[in-house]
Amino acid sequence: MLYAGIFLTFILGLAFVHCISGKFTPVEKIGLSFPLGMGLQVFLMLFVDQVGISLKSAPLLLSEALLLTGLCFFLYSYRKYRPKDFTLPSLPKNINLIWLLFIIAIAWLEYMNFSKCLYFPPSDGDSLAGFETIGYIAAHEHTMKGLSIFDATYMPGIHGPASYITYAPFVQLSYAYVYALGAETSKIIPGLMYLFFLMAFYAATSRAAGKTGAAIATFFVLLTPEMLAFSSLSMTNVIHAVFASLSIIYMALWFWEREKKDLLLCGVLLGINTLCRTEGIVFTAVVLFLLFVDSCRTKHHKGFLQSSLLAVVPLLGWTLYTKINGLYAESIVITHPFWDAEKARTILTYAWGLYKNTTYYGWSFVVFLSAFLANLWFLVRQKDNLYLLLAIVLSSGFYLLVIYQIDYKWDTIENVLSFSVKRFLFCFIPMVWYFSVANRAVNLLLCKLEQFLRIDKA
Repeated sequence: MLYAGIFLTFILGLAFVHCISGKFTPVEKIGLSFPLGMGLQVFLMLFVDQVGISLKSAPLLLSEALLLTGLCFFLYSYRKYRPKDFTLPSLPKNINLIWLLFIIAIAWLEYMNFSKCLYFPPSDGDSLAGFETIGYIAAHEHTMKGLSIFDATYMPGIHGPASYITYAPFVQLSYAYVYALGAETSKIIPGLMYLFFLMAFYAATSRAAGKTGAAIATFFVLLTPEMLAFSSLSMTNVIHAVFASLSIIYMALWFWEREKKDLLLCGVLLGINTLCRTEGIVFTAVVLFLLFVDSCRTKHHKGFLQSSLLAVVPLLGWTLYTKINGLYAESIVITHPFWDAEKARTILTYAWGLYKNTTYYGWSFVVFLSAFLANLWFLVRQKDNLYLLLAIVLSSGFYLLVIYQIDYKWDTIENVLSFSVKRFLFCFIPMVWYFSVANRAVNLLLCKLEQFLRIDKA
């Protein structure tokens, strides 16, 4: 039943991608299928739980099958799609040695990483204290809103500051889904999420940087030390990075090609991003701000409104769910402006230390800075990747502002900056590698390299 449920989620996501547009490349469709399918499944589980239907395997699969039927009806009736329109990916034309070597390396490294993920059961403290435990109990008690561990008489500190009762639900409910289907461990979720993310990132990057640049960027994203280590754990950070980074990348693709499908997909990814971690709101706010500025400049507001709706509805749905069911915790947000020079200095010092830390992030930010300097002429004269650069800088600044506005009642600010912020920066790794290979200066070099090393040119 577990494999049937995973396959159904994959097909659900694939159908949803086609509902957005059939013009995505085959590799894009496959890469996006499981993350989007799991996002739909989690939102569906919240709805099923709210209306009083138990989160058992039969209701979950039935509701998923009904949603899939609705999507297929939409595709057949309105999109005029037929089974022949679902094409499989094929090898790219004019392949070269560098592309081939990087693809082989990516496949081998991800095979080992995926095997490691499935082999070791959940063991990290944060997951066992929150995400893993909530998912496991939800699968056995067949509910999220009425969990026994959410009862204050049983867990006196459940409504305290930073309590896991208010954690965004994506990871917990995705774990509950596979446990309800009979899984012995939830590790299939982080394993598949990272695997499909690599495919989606490669496919999206190849549209702007070509196949060789995309292979190089995907390889170095995969090799990012701390991100690779956490990709095989049960925590939320890498899963959150999947949706946050892809949403920014598809925003950049929309500004580059102005195709509506990228804008709609950006909105969907932003919506699921906030279901993974609440602080994902920084990406939603920055992207919607940039889209709003562009819509005012071009006098075209329809796309911005559609994307905004897709981005905001999941967050509003989760917020309404928590309000109705009393899932609240003591606020840790300082809602009024204030100035604390020592706190600001501490945040900036720790943040700078993280950005230049090659032990955690390899050469990601160093390469990003080098690519920025190399592309400076094109950036100034042609505004090449300007909106992507703004999104990266503004999201980072907005997040540091959020960190500044937090009242650290449950832990020290130093611990949060050393560990939580360290993991949040995973979101920026795919963005900076995309920027590093998709800018005009680097792209010109990659094109010449592809022509020189083509296997079939002789």
